[in-house]
Amino acid sequence: MKIALDGVQKEIGIVRTADGFVVTIDERRHIVSDVSLAGGTIAFLIDKASHVAHVSQGRNGLDISIGGRTYAHTRDAVDTDRPVGAAGEGRLQAPMPGSIVAVNVKPGDAVKAGDPLVVLESMKMHNELLSPATGTIKKIHCKSGEQVAYGQVLVEIGAK
Repeated sequence: MKIALDGVQKEIGIVRTADGFVVTIDERRHIVSDVSLAGGTIAFLIDKASHVAHVSQGRNGLDISIGGRTYAHTRDAVDTDRPVGAAGEGRLQAPMPGSIVAVNVKPGDAVKAGDPLVVLESMKMHNELLSPATGTIKKIHCKSGEQVAYGQVLVEIGAK
């Protein structure tokens, strides 16, 4: 999947292992282990080196502070080549792991780009996830109370 940190696109992959995660960033592989989360603070090891990050809700996504630097993380939550707001098909994906608090639509509902579809709780913050396209709800892949992974498809939107 692709993410943007301070406007720079990165290709990342995350695979859960028994001891943590294998994270690939632009084809460089890292072992992430001993992850602990307390509020917006995450302590972890990357390739056996200790790190602490602070995560907070930023203007257009998450602000991640680590090693004295703050990175603005944005991720296009749409897995489609259409620009956000275009009429047609699209998929809303979880921009971060978390718990579904509410699903505001059902299959067959007509939606416009920017309509609230799902509320996701992550790191004790509620995040309203908006429709990436104008169309009709085709399928819902989540329900209230369910834990979801980063990048998991939550809602499919079809053309009207």
